Amino acid sequence: MFDFDIQNTVTETTATVASNKTLAHAFMERLARDDAFRAYTLENPAAAAAQYGFAVDSSKLPEGGIKLPSKEALQANLNVFTDKFIASARIVKMFHI
Repeated sequence: MFDFDIQNTVTETTATVASNKTLAHAFMERLARDDAFRAYTLENPAAAAAQYGFAVDSSKLPEGGIKLPSKEALQANLNVFTDKFIASARIVKMFHI
């Protein structure tokens, strides 16, 4: 049994690299097929990324807004776009144990 009174440290959980890639891949796949989500992402990229557990620094977004690759380009280059997205966003710590 775990005694919460004795345990007084916080252990943060983080996603593994594989999980990050899986989340980013799901995000990119949705952008490749869902027109409504693409429109939402163009309006609010930080909120769209947050749905998949990623934080995007809004101050680093272009002033005129973002541009998405075509759905066809995303589908054809899903792994490349996934890797680029992971490099530019960071995982959000969703909870503490």
